[in-house]
Amino acid sequence: MKKIILLLLLATSVYGQNSEKISDGQLCRQIKSAIKYLKADKELKTRNFRFDSKIGNGWNYDMFSSEYVAYQLGVEKEKIFDLDKTKTYPIYKKLENTKRKISELELDCVKKKRKPNAELSKLDNDNLLINVTTNRVGKEGANGMAYLFFFENGEISKVYKTSWIE
Repeated sequence: MKKIILLLLLATSVYGQNSEKISDGQLCRQIKSAIKYLKADKELKTRNFRFDSKIGNGWNYDMFSSEYVAYQLGVEKEKIFDLDKTKTYPIYKKLENTKRKISELELDCVKKKRKPNAELSKLDNDNLLINVTTNRVGKEGANGMAYLFFFENGEISKVYKTSWIE
């Protein structure tokens, strides 16, 4: 019995961990620019951001799939459905096939806080998704805003946002 428990503990500790450490100055600059934008957004109900110490790889990008495809193709969101499917399909497929994983952040600009209300996700070097819980953090019925930032030359070039509720 002890061997089975030990084997289960070892399996969860080895296979249950899918996180790697990330430390990146460019990401810090993007996060700081995004926070500055969020603090100026009148729709957002909170100005106190407590970040989780993890970053998702492509998490919650499904909320912005059309916006992501439109930005990648350099067209307005409303026009992507008029485009030839051979242009849009590979980008949608990339979103669908992205391996969802979590990485630990080791950044000076993001410190792990108790009861975080902001989560980060990243798919490419030129974008960043921040999901901010504005009400009922960690509880059923929680709600908030999700922001997808695109960057060019270190500056925010486009922002998409949407509200959500669990």
